[in-house]
Amino acid sequence: MFDIPNLFSIVLKHANKTTWSDRKKVSVGLSLVLHADSLAYLSDTTFNKLFTGQNKGRTLYGIVQDEITEKGFSSYIFQAEKRLSDTNYKENKFLLADVLEDFFELIEESQNLPKSVLLGLNKSYKLNHQDRPYLFLAECLFYALACQKNKRQQYIEADFSQETEVVSKPLEEIVSRANGYSKRITQDLNRFSEEELQLFRKIAPFTFYDESYDELSDDYILDYYLISHADFLDLFTKYGIKGNDISRLKEYGLISGGGRHEIIVEKGKLSGFQNDNLVLTFTTESDERITFEYSAFHLTDTAKALIDILEIETDNSFFIDLAEHFKRESDSDVIVEIYDVDVEDLK
Repeated sequence: MFDIPNLFSIVLKHANKTTWSDRKKVSVGLSLVLHADSLAYLSDTTFNKLFTGQNKGRTLYGIVQDEITEKGFSSYIFQAEKRLSDTNYKENKFLLADVLEDFFELIEESQNLPKSVLLGLNKSYKLNHQDRPYLFLAECLFYALACQKNKRQQYIEADFSQETEVVSKPLEEIVSRANGYSKRITQDLNRFSEEELQLFRKIAPFTFYDESYDELSDDYILDYYLISHADFLDLFTKYGIKGNDISRLKEYGLISGGGRHEIIVEKGKLSGFQNDNLVLTFTTESDERITFEYSAFHLTDTAKALIDILEIETDNSFFIDLAEHFKRESDSDVIVEIYDVDVEDLK
């Protein structure tokens, strides 16, 4: 049967298991192809149900139809093509030729598609499988979803006069500046699309870092963080960052899962962290040892490399607002202050 579960299964069969290793990752990735903001509308449990067919994709179909109503079908399908092309940049997610072949074979065996859709997809394959393979695949995903919800769905000819640039250009300049980084980081950089990098450029200025002693290595480790949007929702809203943006950074492998971080404040000692220009410190005059927690994501090694390669500078206004939050929320015995990085007062 030509439907979403079978198409998703084909992609998983030919997936790069280091990036799309399981059903959920395939479902999340392809849902984002069908609609750029699908993570904002679908629950965490929806993705496996999409894959198994228990969920007929009602919500996903609804938001796709809303986008088509707003932008028109041709604009929608060309953007879906671009998202799929960007997602599978240099075939980092799945083997293109194998997926194309199996999608077309499934069409040939299908008995559930309306005649116009069947003929239209056959024609699309013949016209596009060499020069516009992602357009054919995007059409397959769309019509599999649409035909589950609308038995009278008709094939719609794309209007090429409405298309914009589809395939991302290789980001050779960024990769060429990655000399000295590990092979794994270089491989990661080869995967990214311009859209993914633009999102990282948008959020990376809000990161901060600290240096802490690691007992296992007997050395000081410099680590980079992004404060949790769940605990600092108002702050992220002020700076135009959505929860969906953070979820996408996790999907791209640029931040790891959020966790609780502990700060210990003792009399006579400085605790805290910094960005490029400012230092946020926690001190106390109390003889009591004070401990408090905050939630944050770790930046991956690839994300740290990108900050260096792209020469991204941190945002002082965001960091100052973060300091104000800690001033409001911290224990009354904790003194929260913010300084320029090079001030003498810190010595």
